Amino acid sequence: MRRSARRRGWSVEQLPRRGKGSHSIWIVLDPDGVELGRVGLTGHSGQMSQTVTRSNESALEHLFGKGWLDS
Repeated sequence: MRRSARRRGWSVEQLPRRGKGSHSIWIVLDPDGVELGRVGLTGHSGQMSQTVTRSNESALEHLFGKGWLDS
């Protein structure tokens, strides 16, 4: 996500204390600090499920393009 954002001159930041339990919320910001998109990530050890991964990919597809996680 960071790499895709940096290519466009954007940044990625974690929102403090916005997720439930061990979940965290990450936002994509333009150079003026305007939020362009957000995703939630689990803080559990181990791999993220494919469902969660593809859901996050879909949530940011309007910003980074179709299949952006595969590139």
